[in-house]
Amino acid sequence: MTWRLTAGSRRLLGPLLVGGLVIVGGMAAYQQNRRYEKPRRIPVTVRVDFGPAGKPLREERLEVDKGSTPKDVVSILFPIQSGDVCCNTREIASIDGVRPDPAKNRWWSCRLNGSTKIGPFRTVLKANDVVEWTYREGPQ
Repeated sequence: MTWRLTAGSRRLLGPLLVGGLVIVGGMAAYQQNRRYEKPRRIPVTVRVDFGPAGKPLREERLEVDKGSTPKDVVSILFPIQSGDVCCNTREIASIDGVRPDPAKNRWWSCRLNGSTKIGPFRTVLKANDVVEWTYREGPQ
């Protein structure tokens, strides 16, 4: 069996091929541009209270990348170190040189919108979240 193109189908073949190439080329260009898009930014408030460490409280409103965590945003304001403090090596071991002190029962705690039921290195922030890091005395 052989296929024969009629005059009418030949006239359609050219525009169909060109249209297909335009669509494929446009999709490739779209994907290329998506790779270079800046990450979307969201506003959050970060508050760091050094409590008994004696350093001044600092509160800032920041624009951060979508997908940021409480740990990410505190590292914008202060140098941090991660390490095994209690249960996980990703925990905050120090903020601006202030480390947990088990002998004095002093620890860093993190709240997100008033709740402590979060993972500072896992919980993804949303627009207008309030992150509070507090160095305090008392049970961990």
